[in-house]
Amino acid sequence: MKKFLFAILIILINYSNYAQLICNAGNDFTFCPQSTYMLGGSPTASGGVAPYTYSWSPSTGLSSDTVANPVLSSYQSPFYVLIVKDKTGEVCKDTIHIFKSNIDNYSAGEDIFICKGTYSVVTLGSPTNTNCSSCTFTWMPTTYLDNAYSPNPVSTPDTSTSGITYTLYINDGTCSYIDLLNITIAPVPLNVKPQDTTIKQGELVTLHVNGGTGQYTWKPPYFLTIPYGQTQNPDASPPSTIIYTVSSIYSTGCIASNTVIIRVIPNDELIFYNTFTPNNDGINDVFYIANIEKYPDNSLTIYNRYGQKIYFKRSYKNDWDGTINGEQVPTGTYFYVLDTGTDKGIFKGNVTIIR
Repeated sequence: MKKFLFAILIILINYSNYAQLICNAGNDFTFCPQSTYMLGGSPTASGGVAPYTYSWSPSTGLSSDTVANPVLSSYQSPFYVLIVKDKTGEVCKDTIHIFKSNIDNYSAGEDIFICKGTYSVVTLGSPTNTNCSSCTFTWMPTTYLDNAYSPNPVSTPDTSTSGITYTLYINDGTCSYIDLLNITIAPVPLNVKPQDTTIKQGELVTLHVNGGTGQYTWKPPYFLTIPYGQTQNPDASPPSTIIYTVSSIYSTGCIASNTVIIRVIPNDELIFYNTFTPNNDGINDVFYIANIEKYPDNSLTIYNRYGQKIYFKRSYKNDWDGTINGEQVPTGTYFYVLDTGTDKGIFKGNVTIIR
């Protein structure tokens, strides 16, 4: 009987020292964007019989859902539920409520593109910025701004530069938020090749331009294979030195341009272009002989592959379009004989028609 009473006494003593299991999910708070928070208390669990196991729900946004103090890095839920179980199986439950700040509704605004070399006045910041009466706004750097503490300042950037990046710091008394805005000065000049070149009179040079949007205008439009030069790769054959300017409009609305000088050396050498494509597109539609105008007494005879004469012209002026009496001759190679009518004599060769 004494042993039984002693055991009862020990149990009563241990029970008197036992503390109830308590869990603490932490204090409710407002979640600020661009911030991280540690959930749980200090400590998260007490009482009961250690060790404890932890379970957080939902697990989204947490560094771990099985530790006492997980880190919340993004707003995913308005509340998180904590369940703690001690060694004896006793369970405790607590909930933390999280309120999301709407400070990220305000921003530096959309990135801006400005045409290089133009005078521009632009307004920064989202139109919604003025809806936050409790917010303070600070723009850095203050360069070109009329008011670095305005929700929507005006900037007059230097458009001879490549641009500027503004950082906006917003504070609503509870949360801080940072946003960026880029002002890009566009575009870079068009790249033209060859950049300044020299040719003999009568020779042809192919120009090439990179940049822009694929729609190009060459000025002046003369002596180019494409009418008005609206192409990326026009062929040019000017009779004398000329300066061409090419321009293109970017998607931003900016106009970019560049120039190329073609220097022409006087020359009376006949240059025969041995292929043409008479499809009436205004490009390479005739049998072209450069400098033929310097031999007005010339005569040109064309033969087919059977040796039959199919074309004859005195004072040829680059006007044979691959027809005979208005009828197209077949695709193929033909043979020419050009009598210059001078002491330069006679030239013979072949020309190919491609349709």
